[in-house]
Amino acid sequence: MEQNKTGKYLKYAIGEIILVVIGILLALQINNWNTNRLERNEEQQILKSLKDDFEETSTNLDETIKKQTRVVEYCRQLISEMRRGNTEIDLNTLGEYIYRGAFSYWRIEPVNGTYDAMIGSGKTGIIQNQNLVQLLAKFSAEVKFGFEDETMAVALATALVDKSSHYATKLFPEVLHGYFNWEEQSMSESEKLMVIEQHMNNETFLGNLITKFGLEQNRLDYQNAIKELTNNILAELNEELAK
Repeated sequence: MEQNKTGKYLKYAIGEIILVVIGILLALQINNWNTNRLERNEEQQILKSLKDDFEETSTNLDETIKKQTRVVEYCRQLISEMRRGNTEIDLNTLGEYIYRGAFSYWRIEPVNGTYDAMIGSGKTGIIQNQNLVQLLAKFSAEVKFGFEDETMAVALATALVDKSSHYATKLFPEVLHGYFNWEEQSMSESEKLMVIEQHMNNETFLGNLITKFGLEQNRLDYQNAIKELTNNILAELNEELAK
């Protein structure tokens, strides 16, 4: 101030301040860029893990739907034969319908470890594709709170077993041989006819079977819907990983 150089000093001070601000902004920008890069790398790893999980889920669903379709078809065939009172049906065929149809049902087996871990760690926000986020949330909700009623399925299967337990072991279908390593017992034609007639006249079994058929058809529809949802998720994952 004594040398009347205040203006030059102020310019110098302002310049220093501007340089410091620019340095801070650059540091923040570099930090944000690095954080974003790390998040994108982590997102890629999560997407790859999700893809592996849903590919396995898709494979499991294909097998489950195949077996569940057989359950529904065998139940349908068995209902038809019982309503007709067909006593000419082959005993092993009848056994197949009962053991692989009336007594069976198949649940989906999703692989959701990656998604559950992501939810548990609070990292759902790391996925930028909001459509994918919504599909994943929908899948989780459908699987956890969807149709598959285990309690009712077990109750119906138990009832069907109970109502046929006095003659079911005489059916000897292939599946029963495999389970217990039993050899087929020799039965006369009259004995076979008696077993078939017992089943065809089992009205309680038929009533429970009709209820089960409706349940298992709904289960199959649900499984097909989950399969379609899984395909949509895989399509989104493949698209994201290809970017």
